[in-house]
Amino acid sequence: MPTPDDTALSPASGTEPEAPPAKPSRHNTFRIASLDWARGWMLIASVSVNSLLLTPSWFGHAPWEGVNPIDVIFPVFVTLSGCGLAFAMARTVKVGPLLRRVAVLFALGLVYNAIVEWSLDVFTWRVTGVLQLYAVLVALIGLLHLVTKTWRGWAIITVLLAFVHTTILTVFATRCTAGILTKECNPSGALDSLVFGAHMYAGGIAGHDPEGIVAILGAMISASAGATLGHLMLATRRRSLATGRGPEVAIVPMLAACVSFVALAALTFLTLPILLGVELPIMKRLWTAPFALGIAAITGVVLLIGHLLLDRAHPWRPIEVASYPLLALGRNSLLVYFGSHILTSLLHHPGPSGVPLSHSIAEAIPFPGPPQLVWTILLLVFWTGLAMILHRHRIYVRP
Repeated sequence: MPTPDDTALSPASGTEPEAPPAKPSRHNTFRIASLDWARGWMLIASVSVNSLLLTPSWFGHAPWEGVNPIDVIFPVFVTLSGCGLAFAMARTVKVGPLLRRVAVLFALGLVYNAIVEWSLDVFTWRVTGVLQLYAVLVALIGLLHLVTKTWRGWAIITVLLAFVHTTILTVFATRCTAGILTKECNPSGALDSLVFGAHMYAGGIAGHDPEGIVAILGAMISASAGATLGHLMLATRRRSLATGRGPEVAIVPMLAACVSFVALAALTFLTLPILLGVELPIMKRLWTAPFALGIAAITGVVLLIGHLLLDRAHPWRPIEVASYPLLALGRNSLLVYFGSHILTSLLHHPGPSGVPLSHSIAEAIPFPGPPQLVWTILLLVFWTGLAMILHRHRIYVRP
């Protein structure tokens, strides 16, 4: 629900606490804005993709292995969520409020599925989905913060998750023809169909669930990598405040983390699969470790760029002004990300004439240019304007 801003970060919000200052100073209370900045860019990409009136096959979700452009957006969101949770839980974890948020997110996920699938029949509702996956990630990342609140601890968790997930996929692949995971032979099809039955993705007909149990384990790699980056940023921030230096102290640690993600991706892609004589595809459908770690590395570089530009006592004024819409979007990332999906789903349903409402509206807008371009700009202006208004009044949507 919308609430006034405060100094604490909830897992679903875009706010974060101030980094612990080394000594009292009016210059050491500025926010870590790079997370919201990176979220803002991700949301521009997400809204633009959602605005497509017709999605080319090469751009939409890959049917199985491989990565298409649209496959990147949600994993970036998950990685940034892990970073935000690191900011939120750097000091303490309140288990009660955490579990309440998870329950709300899961319930909203069921409603979201009903809207997207245009069905009110609870007996055919899909139990899994993006909000449900996100809810589970929030719970797991939150509870694991009871174990460690350091970037080293989260780096170890990321490595363990990467090898556990890779082991499950590669061992299962030894049972498949030619050692290749397919829609007919994969652990998601076996496990998720056993747990969820007809309530899984596509009613189980697809043979896998991209937001099921196996995919959640892969998504945890993305989220834990994001938590590693978040705690690393907090550590370098403390060093920056203690020494009086700027955000440049984060360059080497952040780049080293990104390179480490790439190296770990290569290890999971080459070592165990080669030893067992199977293939480990880089793919979103099963959220494989090389895919998750590659996205995390790219996200880390984007975070570092935002950190260098904005996370200083006196950012360059033109950059600060130009970044305001991105920061506003980032502060309400949950609303814009899932809200734009719901709105798009509603507008894609046929109107009285049988033509989708989005097509009719786009063609009716009296502005020059292709309908697709006009429609994309209209949606970007709407969501950015809404986010800026809410940000101005310090209202942020959280479960």
